[in-house]
Formats: sequence, structure tokens, C-alpha cells
Amino acid sequence: MKIALCNPMNVSETKHSRKGMYVPLGILSIATLVKRELGDSVEVSVLDEDVLPINLDDLAAFDVVGFYATTFNYPTCVTYAKEAKKLSCKTILGGPHPSVLATNIATNQDCFDYIIRFEAEFPFLELVKWLMANKKGAPVHIPNLVFRHDGGIFVNDKILENRLEDLPNPSREFIDFDLYIKNFREAYPDRPAMRQASIYSSKGCSWRDKTGGCIFCARLEMGVRFRPIASIWEEVEDLYDNYGANCIWDISDDNLNNFEWFKEFVDSRPKKLNDLSFFVYSRVTGIKPEVIKYLKKLNVEEVFLGVESGDTDILKKCFKGQTPKISMNAATLLKEADIKYFPSFILGLPGETEKSMEGTYNLCRRMADLGGLDRIGCTILKPTPGSRAFELLLQESEMGEDLARQDNIDLTELGKHWVEKMTDVSHESTLTWQAKINDLMKGFQVFGGK
Repeated sequence: MKIALCNPMNVSETKHSRKGMYVPLGILSIATLVKRELGDSVEVSVLDEDVLPINLDDLAAFDVVGFYATTFNYPTCVTYAKEAKKLSCKTILGGPHPSVLATNIATNQDCFDYIIRFEAEFPFLELVKWLMANKKGAPVHIPNLVFRHDGGIFVNDKILENRLEDLPNPSREFIDFDLYIKNFREAYPDRPAMRQASIYSSKGCSWRDKTGGCIFCARLEMGVRFRPIASIWEEVEDLYDNYGANCIWDISDDNLNNFEWFKEFVDSRPKKLNDLSFFVYSRVTGIKPEVIKYLKKLNVEEVFLGVESGDTDILKKCFKGQTPKISMNAATLLKEADIKYFPSFILGLPGETEKSMEGTYNLCRRMADLGGLDRIGCTILKPTPGSRAFELLLQESEMGEDLARQDNIDLTELGKHWVEKMTDVSHESTLTWQAKINDLMKGFQVFGGK
């Protein structure tokens, strides 16, 4: 059986800070597991439109075509799946967007034979086995699955959550690694020697478990799970030995979910990898003097910080659990330790006012004056499906009833509606303040605008 796993292009105009620079780990995880379990009985190809365009005529060569969908690329998934169906392919949809809107998609679209919600590795494997066996009936036994059946929509409410120790390390044999290096160097011409690679060390966010999460967060994993430390370093060593990687980006929600785990991870680092640098994520509350020592020991080059706002009341309303003072303290600690930081800001948070956006601008200016950063992210809130913001629009907006039936979400228009209904400012004003922040950050790399 020939299988294609596709990451179609985004339709959104929003810039992603590292789009096309890092491999699609979720897709590679599925590809690696399927190949490990089914061997030569399958041929698996990964088609990532972040680096190369997909020729739709080429899909005719495959028996099964899987699509990874975010809200940003879902319309492209629909277009490509319709073409794949014309070519007699079986089509499977997975990713964060269908994890939330699977029933809507199955109701509104007939181009996807099967939809997999949440973590797709083992359900996809079982579905491929079922298709290869040519069994009659419907695969109602497979967890996480949604599909059209007997004139209705079948939803398997049994949700399988991965035991991370059961998954193989994602193999890069399915992609051209150097294409991602090329994209990185085009975006960062000042770093010609850097060969970056991505991993994930954990899934989940402890803050989300405690509070339900920040209002804009659309990550779906509940519960914090860590990969075995030995497996992580094995993967990093492979990237170092076979792909020449010298910088590792850990894409986990929060690399400091558990400081004791983080210390064990750092202390387990093989000596041959001592020269590798790291890029990690952290809540600003996680940056403390004792943590700094371990960030330095890991050779962390940069920390992504979710700062979001310079107004304490706004931070409370979006469930951040922090203050501008804590954010500034975190930036100062990192600057003093000579560790770069990448602060993220969001405009259009619940209750946003001209005064609160001015506070965000002022905090941004203080960080720029402090130094220690060479890039920022400033975006306007988009209520992505799966987030608290999206749920609020479903419950409290006059468009909620219609929105609850949609599968194709126009995030640009929805974002404008959000600002109109959930803040005390206009969408035009958020664009003005975003431009002011971007202008303030001249000399730094800026992401998040058009």
C-alpha cells in the first residue's frame, strides 16, 4: 500500500515565526510508526508544502492520502482531498482543527473518508491495517475515529492517548532535511552556520491543567506527559551525527513544566553533545535564578516567553497567572545571564482598552531598552477552535449558533468580530498599536503581522 501524508499550505496571511524551518514532527511520528509496524508492505511519503509545492496529479500514485489540518490550512486540505477522491484515493484527515470540529467536517464535507481526532499515530496505524485487510463493514472499533456511516455520522467516543514511551523517535528519512535548513538561513542570514532541528520532550501544560489554560490557547493535550529522557537524547544524537544539527528547538508547550524533570534531563546530557545549543519555551513565572543555572548548563541560546500584555487586569482576564513586573523580571534575569529571549505579545485580549494596549507598548519598549532580545512576536488575538476564546464566541455571541455548525472558520473575520464584541477597542486600533510595536522593534526581527 502506498501512503502519502500531506501538510498542505496555509491560506492565512499571518506570518509564522518559523514556518518552513522545522520538520512536521507529528506527521513524521505517524510515518515512522506505520513503517516500523508494517515494514515493506507499505510505502510512506511525506509531502510538506511548507518547503515544496504538492502536485495534485502526483496523488494518483497513492492508495491512501492523509492530511494534517490546522485552522490555517484546512481550506487547502478540503481542496486537495476533493482532488484525491477524484483519483480514487482513500482520504484521512487529522490534526488540531478536525480534533475540535470533526462532526461539522463530516457533516459538511464528503471528501474525507475518515477523520481522526486528537493523537493520530495508533488510530492511523489501525485504520491502515483495516484498509489493507479489505474487511467488510466499517471500522467502528478504531478509537478517535469519525466518519459518515449508515446515513449519519459515526463518532467513536473512545479517545486513545499516546503513551509516549510506546512511540518510536520520529525519523527524518521521509523528508529532505536540508530544505528546512535553507529556509532557516533565508530568514536568518546572520546565522549561516546554524543547522537547526526540532524535537519535543513532553506534551501538555501544567498551567492548563490547573486553570483550563490561557484564553487564547488552542493546544488540546491535557495532562503533562514526558518522553523517556534516554530516548530524547538518542534522537538528538541522531540529529547531531547524521544531519549535522547544532541547535535544537524543543517545541513542547512549556519546557519548565517540571523543574526536577528538567534538571534530570540536563544532567543526563551526553558529553559529545555539550556544544549543542537549545531554544526552549517557558512561562515567565518559570524563570528564576535556580532555573537560569540549568538553562546555562544546557547551553540555551534563546527562551520564548509568553508575555502577552503589559496590563495586569488584562492578564487576569485571560488567565495568564502573571504580571508585567514578573515578565520584566524574567527578561532581566535572562539578559543578565546572556541568554536571548523572544517575548510574545497579543493585542485584543478580553477587555482590551487603549490604555491597556499603551501598557503593552510601554512594556515592549522597556524590554527593547533592556536589550537581550533579537526578535519579538506581536499578534492580534484570533479565537482558534479549541481555545476558550472560541468557546466564548459560541456561547456569548449572536453568531455562535451559526459558528457551531461551521467547519471552515475564517479566522481573520472571526478575529475582527472578537475584538468588536469582547474588547473596548476597534480592530483598526489594534492594528495601529501592532504597527507601533513593530516600529518600536526596528532592528529586531518581528513576527505576527501581515
